[in-house]
Amino acid sequence: MTLRVDRDTGVPIGTQLAWALSERISEGTLKVGDKLPSVRELAAEAGVNVNTVRAVYARLERDGLVRSEQGRGTFVAGKEKIDDVSVRRDLRRRIAMLEAELVRRPQLPAEASAEGTGGAGRLATTEELAQIHDDLLARLERLDEDRAEIVRRLEQLRTAASIEEPAPAPSEKRSSASLKGARVRWVGA
Repeated sequence: MTLRVDRDTGVPIGTQLAWALSERISEGTLKVGDKLPSVRELAAEAGVNVNTVRAVYARLERDGLVRSEQGRGTFVAGKEKIDDVSVRRDLRRRIAMLEAELVRRPQLPAEASAEGTGGAGRLATTEELAQIHDDLLARLERLDEDRAEIVRRLEQLRTAASIEEPAPAPSEKRSSASLKGARVRWVGA
C-alpha cells in the first residue's frame, strides 16, 4: 500500500492519511478483515512521525472504520460497523447543518436556556445522535412557528395603525412621528 502526503497543501498530514485510508476502505481497495501496515511501517512509508500514524489509526477506530487487536495489529472493520459509521457520519453532518441554522437565527428568550447538545467527553451513540437531530429539527420548527406568529401580529399592528391614522393629503408632506400632533410642516429647502 503506497500512501504519500503532500506537505505543501496546507491540509494536516494526519488528515491526509486518514482521508487516504478511508477512501481505500470505502472504495473496497482495503476489504473487511484486511490488516493495515504497522504504525512504524506506515510512518516509514509515508515519511511521517509514528505518533501521527497512531493518531490516524485512533481516529479511524473511533469512526468505526478499523479495529485494533492487542498484539495482532489494526484491521479493517466489518461491514455492519462501516454501515453504522456512515449513518453516524450523516447524522453528525445533518446535526451540524441544523446547529448552524439555529446559530444563524436570532434566539427567542425561551430558547436561550435550552440544553446544549455537547457530551461530556464521550461519543454519542447512533440513537443519541438521531435524538439530537430530531430535537434540533423540532426547535427549528418551533422557531418557524414563532416567526410566523410574530409576522402575523406585525401585520395586524400595521393594519390597525393604517386604520387609526388618516392618510395625508397628496400635497402635504408627513411630519415625523415624534412631532405628531404638533402640526409642523416640513418646508423643502
